[in-house]
Amino acid sequence: MCASFVCLLYITQGNGAELIEIDNNTVESNTAESNTRGLLEGKTIMIDPGHGGVDGGTVGLFYGTSEKEVNLIVAQNIKRELEERTAATVTLTRDQDIDLGRNQKEALRKRMQITDDVSADLYISIHHDAFTDPSVNGITVHYSSLQNESKKLAKILNSSIFKQNIHAKNRGIRDSAYYVLKNNSAPAVLLELGFTSNKEDEIRMVSKEFQSKTATSIVDGIIEFFAT
Repeated sequence: MCASFVCLLYITQGNGAELIEIDNNTVESNTAESNTRGLLEGKTIMIDPGHGGVDGGTVGLFYGTSEKEVNLIVAQNIKRELEERTAATVTLTRDQDIDLGRNQKEALRKRMQITDDVSADLYISIHHDAFTDPSVNGITVHYSSLQNESKKLAKILNSSIFKQNIHAKNRGIRDSAYYVLKNNSAPAVLLELGFTSNKEDEIRMVSKEFQSKTATSIVDGIIEFFAT
């Protein structure tokens, strides 16, 4: 390993020698990327955009933001970045605006069936919250204590999200009895990435910057989870 950021190598060519500069940062970056891809090789990650079809989820109080649409955008961003940065197999429970069941209970069971069918190693459900009081705001990471490693995953993702400069309230992690968490065979979390009932949160959740930072931080957290 070079002591400085730039290595100088002489490569002999015939009777002469050519001086070549190698950027040490590039070498280390390429090595880290290779290690990351190897770390998640053979892993299957399930990303679940909440709601869909006639089940629209929450609706923005101030700008009419559709939760089901934002959920899908976030999930697709995560899938794209995971596939770019790792060798994991990434699956979505839905990749368009469709119903997964005739009612909510059937849709939840279908989500679990899709997850079990691919033997997912990790499950992340994407949602955006709402409340009667429009002053309530922030991001919450839910997990179930019934699944052994889900709390660890929740802590890592919460920390990773707030390493980004996102100007959002951290509502922490919560042990919750959501169906997709307590009935999941894989480590699982449900992310509430803001309140559609809060003006600042609603503006933030539809911004390209926030959506990009969210995808990056969640992928960072997934990688960290498997690394530890």
